[in-house]
Amino acid sequence: MTTPCDPARTEPMTLHAALDLVAVQHPDQLIRFPDEDATLRYDALAAGSRSMAAALAHRGVRPGDRVGVLSPNAPEFLQSLFGIVRAGAAAAPLALPLGTDLADYAARIQRIVTAAGMSHIVVSHRIAARIAPALGALGPEIVDSADLDGADLLAEAPTPDPDVAVTAAAIVQFTSGSTAAPKGVVLTHANVWHCARSITEAIHLGPDDVHGSWLPLFHDMGLFGAVTGLFRGIPLHLWSPAGFVRRPARWLEAFAQVRGTISTMPNFGYDALLDAVPPERIAGYDLSAWRVAFNGAEAVQPASVAAFLERFAPAGFRPATMVPAYGMAEVTLVATLPPSGRAPVMEWVDREELAVTGRAVPGTTRGLVGLGRAVPGMEVRIGAGESDGVVGEVQLRGAMATSGYLGGEPLFTDDGWMRSGDLGYLRDGELFFTGRLKEMITVAGRNVYPLDVEDAARDVDGVHKGRCVAVAQDDPERVVLVAETTATGDDRAALVARIRAAVAARADLPGVTVHLVSPRTIPRTSSGKLRRLDMAGRIRDNDRVNR
Repeated sequence: MTTPCDPARTEPMTLHAALDLVAVQHPDQLIRFPDEDATLRYDALAAGSRSMAAALAHRGVRPGDRVGVLSPNAPEFLQSLFGIVRAGAAAAPLALPLGTDLADYAARIQRIVTAAGMSHIVVSHRIAARIAPALGALGPEIVDSADLDGADLLAEAPTPDPDVAVTAAAIVQFTSGSTAAPKGVVLTHANVWHCARSITEAIHLGPDDVHGSWLPLFHDMGLFGAVTGLFRGIPLHLWSPAGFVRRPARWLEAFAQVRGTISTMPNFGYDALLDAVPPERIAGYDLSAWRVAFNGAEAVQPASVAAFLERFAPAGFRPATMVPAYGMAEVTLVATLPPSGRAPVMEWVDREELAVTGRAVPGTTRGLVGLGRAVPGMEVRIGAGESDGVVGEVQLRGAMATSGYLGGEPLFTDDGWMRSGDLGYLRDGELFFTGRLKEMITVAGRNVYPLDVEDAARDVDGVHKGRCVAVAQDDPERVVLVAETTATGDDRAALVARIRAAVAARADLPGVTVHLVSPRTIPRTSSGKLRRLDMAGRIRDNDRVNR
């Protein structure tokens, strides 16, 4: 019997049908949530989702509704999600609050709730007492996950069995909001199934693999990475994002101990591990089981990739284990991947030529990481078909691509290709990402990529953990660079001078304005992407800077 996403299977399945199948095939396989000290058998997940579906239907959830899910990485997240889709509704994962300001959090969630037209929000019993009161005025019914659990619910309200088509909405995944307000991406059961099948085929996911991730399940990379492993019937280890941020080295130890083979994280996760594990401690790790380390969800940095490969090679981390990827919520998760077993490919080009003419010609001033070719079921092109090495908008189409946003905002070209808003070029079919359309900066008529300015400044001594962001301002002759630092007094003025010198030398921009801010000031999305446009707005609204 084939697993739900076996490459031999060609007809898509609904998410709950795929879960039911894999729960029969691997009933005692485990999903572990180490930071919650919880485990969940596959058969218990299937049974729990039936209870959830029955209880939700009893509370008025109907096919076609949109139901929010607010939960940490814990059993009830997956039980709620599969219960919602089993009831014929669409699940909308919601980001957890990052701090203690629940009023601000409620205001942000209100915008999403309104856009999605949510009827209910299922809140994990682990956080309901703290969060539910702040959400009470939003409109949807707030439901404690504990009130939806229990076999007795099946007797009170039989599990609904609506005729759910694979073309029906299953997930409403809100974008990260790195360049605009979050948008609701409507993903069908077929979109998600094709995504899991495509990844399974591309990386040769097998029965001996072990999936391990600290990414939040409310984020597409965390969620669909886990769903892919689930549909293959392998063990899952789902840690807490907060735990990773606090102690990255501890996460790596745990991942190595469970002999993890598959992981997913953005580039900053690899930087965090580099900061946390110095060369003298590498001997304490055995990473030889690790075979696929996805690097995506934000720009993949050549320096990070090279440093990680060098640092962790003595621990058994092989170059081909690093898998730079390109994707976005609008294509469910991933659009391009390198061939299985290939080490990362890097291309060095002339930065000035890239910015001025839009052509990637050989040079030494900007490094770019190859993100592979289109995965099975997807196609990629640049603009309306630019030739190799010519920069344009990355456009996509295929089985994983959404049909659109909630509200019907235009997303496609006249000939049916999805516009990504990203810039890049192809080289022999391989995609190289160069930047975001909305984040491009024009200085004296010259296009400047924020990444070029940031790369020049991040290694300057005094920039806290390399955290900086380049943005445009009203002055057409200057770029603004915001850098986090712990420096005080005269050291700040010296740091500003060093940053200006580095940007002038490496990015050929003598007119940079430098803002120094405290650590953790630069805003990021829930997935860790820099919110450059948000930072630019903050500067315009409150010009408290050091220059």
